[in-house]
Amino acid sequence: MTTSKHLPVTDVPRAAPRRSRRVENLTLAWWAAGAAFAVVDALAYRASVGAAVVRPEAINHGLLLGVPAGTTSALLAAFALAGAALAAWMRAAGRVPGAARTGTLVGAGVLLAAAVVLVDATVLAGLGYLPALLVVSAFSAEVRSSLGVYVEPAFLLQVVVLVGAVLLAATAVRFSRRGVGACETCGRRHDGHDPAWTTPLAAARWGRTAALVAAAIPALYGVTRIAWAVGVPLGFSAVAGQELTGVDLIGPVGLGSFSLLGAVLTLGLFQRWGDVFPRWMVGLAGRRVPVRLAVVPATVVAAAVLPAGISVSAMGLRDGMLTADLWGAVGPAFLWPLWSVALGAATYAYWLRRRGRCRVCGQG
Repeated sequence: MTTSKHLPVTDVPRAAPRRSRRVENLTLAWWAAGAAFAVVDALAYRASVGAAVVRPEAINHGLLLGVPAGTTSALLAAFALAGAALAAWMRAAGRVPGAARTGTLVGAGVLLAAAVVLVDATVLAGLGYLPALLVVSAFSAEVRSSLGVYVEPAFLLQVVVLVGAVLLAATAVRFSRRGVGACETCGRRHDGHDPAWTTPLAAARWGRTAALVAAAIPALYGVTRIAWAVGVPLGFSAVAGQELTGVDLIGPVGLGSFSLLGAVLTLGLFQRWGDVFPRWMVGLAGRRVPVRLAVVPATVVAAAVLPAGISVSAMGLRDGMLTADLWGAVGPAFLWPLWSVALGAATYAYWLRRRGRCRVCGQG
């Protein structure tokens, strides 16, 4: 008869994994602060339009175009309150029954869809313009004055909503993992039976395909903008024969260059130079690329691209811009939702390949 000291290692019960609540705490604090602000601002708007910090008219764009300002203000407050309540529930709940887990995740999905409606292309455009604006602002007072848009309430509101959506999505993922007996931090099952598609080899295969798709779409967009900068009317006849100079070049050159650079960097999600700094990078050559250095920026872009694509596509359909002379202006945006999904998948595959040993559960 086998004694306990001869039991195989796999039969020895594992210690209960530690639980880190830092993500949940940050999510709850973010949404609770947002809810308090949104409620106060909605009440201020209702009492006196001039007393509101965020004028609802400033965020009535895209799919919200035509919605009365008072309704927008009230909906924003309800959205923030629901997000705070859901964040509190997901933080406090342990392993819940399947129906409750499904209901919670559906609720999170509804709030994330609402966030997509509230955000348009403002944040993505701000990211794209910023590098060029910072360079040119050293030589132009006009450009320096335009940097004020980054601190306007309407822009900051969209940033707050977008960050809140990312935090809520991360908390929902952790909640889901907890419900199926997996580590909240790394996603590995405590029983060791992880899905085959999450192994490093499998992630490398499907991650490469996702990265190629995620690189091709911004490259197409970048080519159209660079073409405009040199006077080639690629999908936009209004630039035919024009020679853009000075400030007029910031848009096409800034956005085009940002898109092409992003396309190249996306390839690093499956290339060796995305794992180890190449030899030409003096001082860093041969060192491993920090995982967060790739994951965080890619996640930010993936999150900003989805609402931007939906908003610009809705505008293009509404204004009838899908013609032979105008398709370049909004046509590429119809591919942005696919870009967002592909970039998110490629980033997740990169993280799966490089997540290493988990600091919480010790697996890996």
